[in-house]
Amino acid sequence: MIVVWGAREDPPVADVLDALQERGADVTHLDRARVDSLDFDVTLGPAPAGWIAVDGHRIPLDAISAIYLRPESPRGTATPATTCLMALASSLDAVVVNRPAAGRSNSSKPYQLAAIAAAGLTVPPTLVTTDARAAGEFLDRHGRVVYKSISGIRSIVATLGVEDAGRLSGVSTGPVQLQQWIEGIDVRVHVVGERWFATAIESAAADYRYAATTGHEVAVVATDIDDELGERLVRLAASMDLLVAGIDLRLTPDDAWVCFEVNPSPGFTFYEDATGQPIAAAIADLLMKR
Repeated sequence: MIVVWGAREDPPVADVLDALQERGADVTHLDRARVDSLDFDVTLGPAPAGWIAVDGHRIPLDAISAIYLRPESPRGTATPATTCLMALASSLDAVVVNRPAAGRSNSSKPYQLAAIAAAGLTVPPTLVTTDARAAGEFLDRHGRVVYKSISGIRSIVATLGVEDAGRLSGVSTGPVQLQQWIEGIDVRVHVVGERWFATAIESAAADYRYAATTGHEVAVVATDIDDELGERLVRLAASMDLLVAGIDLRLTPDDAWVCFEVNPSPGFTFYEDATGQPIAAAIADLLMKR
């Protein structure tokens, strides 16, 4: 039994469900309504035991071979059912994409950058500060910088040039991460187990995800990366205990790779729809390995 936990309206959840059903997998879908009405009798520990009941049908825990989860944001405090499911996703002997704790590095972008660098990948010069003077010196040194949130909360990436130095006084209100602007082509690599799918994105927008809101166009095409880089990215994801990850890189004009971050729950359908890459199918295959 494969459990998929998330809203059918969430494109990655829908695509993974479709891919599993096309393969004839034994799959149970848990959306918010079904989770809220979930019954369970579970003993937690190194080897969880018991059952969960969906629509009155009991599923023994030892029958669950895999879990794919992109749960909806909880309404208020977590319910006993969601707490139980999170605990099972953390400890059950199953293929889990991805275990809740595996995404912990994404909660701190500076920490994650250190992990990326430790894996042997180049990261951009970075400053995290609340000191406007230090921020100004960093901007003077690099000429153009990117600023973003240091947390895992999704934010719009924006840039500053030397003409914007006066805006740096705002860093005193809370820590901000500044990075040297890196020229080049954006490449998103989705790692799925030991496979990878690389997508090149060309856009004049500082953050191509929001190109339309700034009047810019975006071109998204499948591309190739060499095996050495692909295997290194697989190892990077594995070092973070991620079976599936979306890794953001940039290829510079002198053919150097710079890595920015690792997304532990990637919304891969934007890239899949644009390129035809079988990312959902690869995730389904991974979930069916047991």
